Amino acid sequence: MEQRMTFSVAFYIRRTRLNKHGEAPIQLRITINRMRADTTVKKTISPDLWNSARGKAIEKTPLAKGLNMYLDAIRARITHIHRDLEIDGERFITAQMVLDRYLGRDQSARHTILEVFREHNERCKKLSGIDISPATIERYETCFKHTQEFIRWRYKKDDYYLDELNRQFIEDYEFYFKTERGCSHNTTTKYLKNFKKITRIAINRELLKKDPFAEIKFSLDPVDRDFLESHEIQKMINQ
Repeated sequence: MEQRMTFSVAFYIRRTRLNKHGEAPIQLRITINRMRADTTVKKTISPDLWNSARGKAIEKTPLAKGLNMYLDAIRARITHIHRDLEIDGERFITAQMVLDRYLGRDQSARHTILEVFREHNERCKKLSGIDISPATIERYETCFKHTQEFIRWRYKKDDYYLDELNRQFIEDYEFYFKTERGCSHNTTTKYLKNFKKITRIAINRELLKKDPFAEIKFSLDPVDRDFLESHEIQKMINQ
């Protein structure tokens, strides 16, 4: 049974960012399944004229009524965009996706995880035997395939936009390895470390603004290794 999608549109003011007239900027927040995307609506209001509980202006003047009509129009537009994405058959709609469409951002300018991952692996192949061992290249190729399969499993997509990448993605990614792939904690951690390198590349190239691995620390479980018997050591020497 698929989890029901939650969707909301809200407005709030930034009381710590007052302009010279003592007015606070009004912000738009879209929330889908606890994932948020925020932007300004390019309007300001005096904090004492704002109803925080209702997310709109206190209608004491015609100007306030006009502002609320403007915010209602934005809400309706956002809701319409979300509905269009559902009708188009999008299986995993994010708040950022809805906001980008509302702002008219060029989707072709966005970069994806597998795009950066694929480019990284191609560069590694050219350095095979020079700076990188064939075993390392094979490890990243395996991680790429697992990442591709995870995206298809979790999001029903062939790729995933970098600007939508967050901590929840990493947690689901870890869950996938331990459950669907049946990997141990240590093996899962090694794949996560490989994937983290890809996100670091994206951050360095300014394709990814927030580090999804922030505050995530890796640790390996201790592994008990049996000591070799003397005859086993001798056998290895004679080989």
